[in-house]
Amino acid sequence: MPSYVFEVATEQGVQRHSFTLDDDRPLGPQVTQVLEELRQRGVVLRGGRDDELAAFWSGRELDRTKRPAEQGMSPARPVELRMRERIVTETVPVDRSLPRGVLAAVAWGYAGAFVAWAITGRWTDTGGILATYARLDQATMLLLGGLVGAAVLAGSALRRRGSVPLAALAGFGLGAAGAVIAASAALLLPGMVSLRGFIVARVLGWAVAGGLTAVLLSLYGGAPDGRRSSESLALGLLSGAVAGVIFALPGPSDLWQALACIAFGVGVALAAEGPGLWHAAAIVEAVGTGRGGGILSLREWPVPPRGVVAIGAARLAWQGGRLALHPAPAGAVVDGRRVSEAMYLSPGPLALDGGTYRVRVLEGA
Repeated sequence: MPSYVFEVATEQGVQRHSFTLDDDRPLGPQVTQVLEELRQRGVVLRGGRDDELAAFWSGRELDRTKRPAEQGMSPARPVELRMRERIVTETVPVDRSLPRGVLAAVAWGYAGAFVAWAITGRWTDTGGILATYARLDQATMLLLGGLVGAAVLAGSALRRRGSVPLAALAGFGLGAAGAVIAASAALLLPGMVSLRGFIVARVLGWAVAGGLTAVLLSLYGGAPDGRRSSESLALGLLSGAVAGVIFALPGPSDLWQALACIAFGVGVALAAEGPGLWHAAAIVEAVGTGRGGGILSLREWPVPPRGVVAIGAARLAWQGGRLALHPAPAGAVVDGRRVSEAMYLSPGPLALDGGTYRVRVLEGA
């Protein structure tokens, strides 16, 4: 093992001592052993009780979690050991409150489901195209999934100042496709000839429709994320199953149909939008966008732990445990001053390019 010269800063001045270092072991435990041997020799480093140890080689601080070979160390230059003032890492306050967009998404899901129930409730004549209960279920799921999907994605686009018509169209297509595919597949299961088999297939169809619809909606406009998609699937399956059980209950069918549609819409909206919001690293919310605090005036942008979000010409990204703002090539006006380089943002009020926002950090640094 190579022998290194250690220059140690003491009260009597700099002392030089030789120790061997193993290039294949992390530096930290070896430095600890060096300090123990220095203590046995009566050598004490200069510094206060609140100071911390730092090791340097060739003018740069060494990472004691890495091996000497990883850091390009060689015995040609000495290793410096000295005490320094402890570096206090700034703690970013974490906001634990639920993002307002979660409640807004649920409200949009409720609205879409209510419209779907109002339309399907008028389907009293099951002749013609809706000649069987299977076709009636397919038509109901197509309309319910489509209108819930349209409402949820339209609301999401409105909150992010995106294209509402395009999002509504995409939401109807994704929601209708997911719901009707799942409902149709369930109706093909064996055992449909019995009443019990039909009810089980119907509940299963609603459950899978909820899960598939939620996952498809959650993928719109964002990069795939395994954690988010898994939560969307689980919540969608659960809400769809609950809605399916309610829909199959005996008794006042109009009431059960209404409650089933509402449960499906609210649950799918929560499953599609919730994980992306409560797992966001930060939320940037516009301030003063309208009267009151209703869902129509809410404007917010969730910043994922990985990915970039655009607010106007500026870009926001979560980097190094903090929220970073990357201005456009022409620069940006931040809190009254023009900046042309990336900068970190702190939680609290933010003035950006003429708009007023509030930064909320949901993930600790």
